[in-house]
Amino acid sequence: MESKLKYLISKEGVIKFLVLLFGCTTFALIADSNSYSYPSAKAWAFAAYIITWSISLLFYFFHATGLARQMNCGGSCTYDGFDFLWSWLSTIHVLGASIAFSIYVTGSSGSAYYAKQASAAAIGFMTFALYAVESFVLRSYAPANAGYIATWRGWLKTAILVGGAASFSLLVDSGYSWCSTSCEIGLTYALSAYCIAWGISVFVFLGRMFLPASKSSAKPFTMFQFIWSVISCLLFLSASSCFAAYMKCSNFDSNYCRERLAGVVVGFVTAILYIVDAVVHRPQR
Repeated sequence: MESKLKYLISKEGVIKFLVLLFGCTTFALIADSNSYSYPSAKAWAFAAYIITWSISLLFYFFHATGLARQMNCGGSCTYDGFDFLWSWLSTIHVLGASIAFSIYVTGSSGSAYYAKQASAAAIGFMTFALYAVESFVLRSYAPANAGYIATWRGWLKTAILVGGAASFSLLVDSGYSWCSTSCEIGLTYALSAYCIAWGISVFVFLGRMFLPASKSSAKPFTMFQFIWSVISCLLFLSASSCFAAYMKCSNFDSNYCRERLAGVVVGFVTAILYIVDAVVHRPQR
């Protein structure tokens, strides 16, 4: 990667600058958003953006001043490798913060409060996209044992894990207080199905990352990924259907109903991603 001030006009430098610009705009709008309906979600999103932006700024500063070259101590992971890993982690972190913040945007469409909140959510998703582009550009610097996450299959699995975590988190956060005894059984099944499918998928993801290539690419492991993706798709479809059946929301003005709707939508999207993952890992003749 180009050193000192040449970094500023390189592809990596321009993308990093845009990440910092959009990230700064997002947390500034969040900080200035008054009358937000869920202060805890606002505080979490604000902290997520501040942390990712601050550390990304340090990476940018060290690259621009040429200090990054002096931080390569040898080994499999270089400074640019750590930059890639942080971009990848920031992609996930910012996506989660943007989803959480956008769920609770309130106010009339013509008010200044609503405009600030909606703008923060929109620019937050743009920041997520820029982090994803940056991690893709830096994928060639990925450490040897983390190269899987730089591939499109790795991103697919990452999206599945993020969607699964969001589904059961929204189900839990929306509470069981609205539900009677008969309804609670269905929601308990939905939560259990989400957690089982997601939990095993985490171990598959870790195995794909850290097992030797000869084992993680072997036919038995690939076959297991295919079978588990099919099972997980069915689990998420049935769980999301139960969740949708027991939402009990006549409108979506309340935070709880918005959480339930978001959880159902994300659950069905995750089921679709599991279908794609199954197709990718289908047995070859």
